[in-house]
Amino acid sequence: MRSSEARLLKYGCVLIVLFIASYLVASMAWSQEEVEQGIMNLKSLGFKKHFQSPVRFDHYLHETLIRCRACHHDFNVFSNRNFGKGSKCSTCHKEKLNKEIPVPLLMAYHQMCRGCHENYLKWGRRSGPVMCGVCHK
Repeated sequence: MRSSEARLLKYGCVLIVLFIASYLVASMAWSQEEVEQGIMNLKSLGFKKHFQSPVRFDHYLHETLIRCRACHHDFNVFSNRNFGKGSKCSTCHKEKLNKEIPVPLLMAYHQMCRGCHENYLKWGRRSGPVMCGVCHK
């Protein structure tokens, strides 16, 4: 291999590495920007396997419309321990039914999210989705 070909190959590799690095940095910055805007991906380590894609959840929108304790029903009970923040659902609700917390994690998510959306529809108010494929894209 000639030195000019070797130099060209070296610069080509450097350009590829720089492109990949800039792509990763940009995507991380974009996802961080989403988190700062209140967009969250609801997925839980409480599930061994996810059968549906994670739900993109606009926390900021919800916290401007309803009170924290509507979703974080532990908000007042544990506020001293959590510094005024509600816990994640998976803190108490586990994948399977147990005696202490009789509502498993999947049911807790669905009852809370879909249940609230369905109630808003019953009341004739504007609401979020209630069909699986709308949330799980």
